[in-house]
Amino acid sequence: MGRLSSLTSTSMWMVVMVTSWVIIAVAIDTLEARSCSECHSNATCMEDGVATTCSCHVGFTGDGLMCVDLDECATSGEHNCSEDSICVNTLGSYLCTCPDGFRLTPGLGCTDVDECAEPGLSHCHALATCINQKGNYSCECPAGYWGDGWHCECSPGSCGPGLDCVPEGEGLVCADPCQAHHILDEYWRSTEYGAGYACDLGLSGWYRFVGQGGVRLAETCVPVLSCNTAAPMWLNGSHPSSDEGIVRRTACAHWSGHCCLWDAPVQVKACAGYYVYNLTAPPECHLAYCTDPSSVLGTCEECSIDEDCKSDDGTWSCQCKQDFNITGEASGRRQDLSLLERRLECGANDIKVSLGKCQLKSLGFEKVFMYLRDSQCSGFLERGDRDWISVVTPARDGPCGTVMTRNETHATYSNTLYLADEIIIRDLNIKINFACSYPLDMKVSLKTSLQPMVSALNISVGGTGMFTVRMALFQSPAYTQPYQGSSVTLATEAFLYVGTMLDGGDLSRFALLMTNCYATPSSNATDPLKYFIIQDRCPHTKDSTIQVVENGESPQGRFSVQMFRFAGNYDLVYLHCEVYLCDTVNEKCKPTCSGTRFRSGSIIGQTHVLNLGPITRKNVQALVSRAASSSLGFLKVWLPLLLLASLTLVSQ
Repeated sequence: MGRLSSLTSTSMWMVVMVTSWVIIAVAIDTLEARSCSECHSNATCMEDGVATTCSCHVGFTGDGLMCVDLDECATSGEHNCSEDSICVNTLGSYLCTCPDGFRLTPGLGCTDVDECAEPGLSHCHALATCINQKGNYSCECPAGYWGDGWHCECSPGSCGPGLDCVPEGEGLVCADPCQAHHILDEYWRSTEYGAGYACDLGLSGWYRFVGQGGVRLAETCVPVLSCNTAAPMWLNGSHPSSDEGIVRRTACAHWSGHCCLWDAPVQVKACAGYYVYNLTAPPECHLAYCTDPSSVLGTCEECSIDEDCKSDDGTWSCQCKQDFNITGEASGRRQDLSLLERRLECGANDIKVSLGKCQLKSLGFEKVFMYLRDSQCSGFLERGDRDWISVVTPARDGPCGTVMTRNETHATYSNTLYLADEIIIRDLNIKINFACSYPLDMKVSLKTSLQPMVSALNISVGGTGMFTVRMALFQSPAYTQPYQGSSVTLATEAFLYVGTMLDGGDLSRFALLMTNCYATPSSNATDPLKYFIIQDRCPHTKDSTIQVVENGESPQGRFSVQMFRFAGNYDLVYLHCEVYLCDTVNEKCKPTCSGTRFRSGSIIGQTHVLNLGPITRKNVQALVSRAASSSLGFLKVWLPLLLLASLTLVSQ
């Protein structure tokens, strides 16, 4: 063994004799050099007065004079990345990153992301079921539909009772043909129209007939050369009732002495006051579907259950049934007003009082004059299962003369309905007192306050309408006493009770989810100095005063936190909440908050952020009125569930 020609080696070379004169040399990553300048830039030089030694840095391999990067990711045992992570080699080191479908969780490494549970992460079709998988997810179309889950279509015959598979956009969906149909309004389809060359070869799908030609197919054999065609088509069978759903019938074409020389399959459904037909193209030309002109709207098609269809000099019309009359004479003695049927509806936004039209007519009210304390709020005819004369007042204090009273548990709105006939009942002043009582909750409490401290924003959800979200600050955990005015002053030991609520649209389908709620020392929601109360849908676990009462469970959310101040020269606190409308049909809305959570990105969408403040610490003099003006306003009309409704009839 000799020394290298120009270097003194402290590492011994081992020569191992192997068969066929094979020699393997193994070197240790340290060499002696004449000076430190000979060491590689990624090596460490050590001088002990006797020798100069070069050693490669950690993460590099070589003899010290030459060092190359050690690929820890390619070498077993050189990295500690978890099973579900990806090892990325870097110069002199390595990184552990999470692949798509995973996120970094402190102490746990890469954990699976449940795309099905977190809003906006899955892209399944609205009708499909999202199935979470490790690092991924899949979409499955519901029973009766086919597709890859990202796109689902129904198949004929797969929909439920009263529904059919109809085109919508670029696909097929189950829908009620009473709403999903085309219109045929050609006047020449009437059986009274003469010959022509119309041909319905282009018809396919659900249709409704409207117009003067008739609103339903003829049920008897139509003479040839009618309906602007040669061989008119008619419905061979009766029309169904509304409780039969979709029925199958046959349409026949009359020609050459045969009332059914050709035929085509037809489906029929009875809707609210009209029929719809699933028509197929006729087998020949010139054939067209014909309508019965006697079925035109304006005859007896629109009679309600308290009316009969009667003929007056050959003209048929709806007339009140005797069963709905009230015994009594128009003059000479007092009418039996106690039998007058009254209907009171206490709705979310309005209060409506209705009286039966036929009963009023039997009392002698040929012309009905009905109004509230404010006579500008007058009655109107409302047709439905019965004919009603109705009057509506907003559920607010003031409009139409409505008066609001409030106690500790309820808000009550009352008014008086006046009824008169300028001809028949001149000497009888009929008054009907009515009232609706509502339990005090967040919505009613805000509405009944003069100037609550509230923030509001509008959110449009495609296909479901416009929603309004509001946030307010309350004085107690009952959430029934909102703070009023443009600012609030609290002691540091006091608690903030914050409520958010959703209004408008289909509230049965959506839950209000507070994704991020935080405080800032300024009115700027993007202020870099933030104190999170709710982050990534879950409460800040290190603050024991935070209590989330409700989040992602209903159209409202509630949380509380003890009053605080920011460290430094800050006297004001502003609250901000990012909200999300969660579709309870297709999404998991209630957050699962257990253990340590990590939010990747922390990007807050400012278009859906509610802002509230300022909140001032007691004994601090601060000018806050100008800062608050941009985020406050009065509430629009909205009310919760009805608790109590009352009607009182008074005659004078």
